[in-house]
Amino acid sequence: MNDTSNKHLNLFLRIVNLPALLTALIIISALFLPSAMNVRYKIQAPYSFITAVILIFIHFQFKLKKSAQAAVDVASIVLGFLLIWEVAVTKFDRLPFVFVPAPENVFFVFVHDYKMILSGFARSLFLLLSGFSASIITGVGFGIAAGWIPRLRNAVFPVAKAISTVPALIYSPYLVVMMPTFTSASIFVIFCGTFWMLFMNMIQRVGTIDRRIINTAKVLNVKTGTMLFKIILPYSLPHILNDMTTVLSISVMTLTVAEMIGAERGMGFYVRRSLDYANYTQSIAGIIFIALVITGLNAALSVARKKLIKWSY
Repeated sequence: MNDTSNKHLNLFLRIVNLPALLTALIIISALFLPSAMNVRYKIQAPYSFITAVILIFIHFQFKLKKSAQAAVDVASIVLGFLLIWEVAVTKFDRLPFVFVPAPENVFFVFVHDYKMILSGFARSLFLLLSGFSASIITGVGFGIAAGWIPRLRNAVFPVAKAISTVPALIYSPYLVVMMPTFTSASIFVIFCGTFWMLFMNMIQRVGTIDRRIINTAKVLNVKTGTMLFKIILPYSLPHILNDMTTVLSISVMTLTVAEMIGAERGMGFYVRRSLDYANYTQSIAGIIFIALVITGLNAALSVARKKLIKWSY
């Protein structure tokens, strides 16, 4: 009886909580309360906004199974922000609608411009994966070699440390102009923005590896190739995947800036074009979409890390 009561209580708390209350208030406000902004500016139908709110609520409901309190807190912050945005802008018209558009209009962009948004996403994803993959392969490969050979490490590490202090965002406009095509420029900008971090981290990982592992391998007369790619690389792999979250965020940021400079399509281009025409509704929608892409890619990396890596040091 107690177990049944606890199950019912947990189910009740999962359904009746602050995020559920905020979701209900947003839906009621969007559907039934009069809009002051609608007098001087057209407000789109609220169904796309309500759909987004419901999806957010459902997402965090699934998160309750793993970390209940954290999911409730994060969902409350997100939904609370959306409720304030809806009430302050759409219902009471307290903010300049040109710069702070109604949430109904912002989320309607995903319905109206979905073809352009998806096309830009596909293009950006291709550039991102190309530059990101190239930097991982070369950064990890050269980092292992430089970390393993003391003379090479002492020669290249100070140079890499000096170059890495210059953000790729500073010289990305020059690369976009200098390279023959925007595709090659974007891939190279992403590569430069992430290679040096991976390269230096890999050198440091190899330098801090447990000497007992190295000495044992030497006693067994392990060849250099086996030492590098079957001992040192697996040892460093958990740290490499942990670094990828930061590296991925830097890659998306670098790509977005490059696209805002010289692209003709892509996520960054969509935001830049919207800003050029002072269409802040589309630009905010583009920014939200970029944030969702980064969140989704980081979640995919987290799943891959759990599936691929069963060990840690």
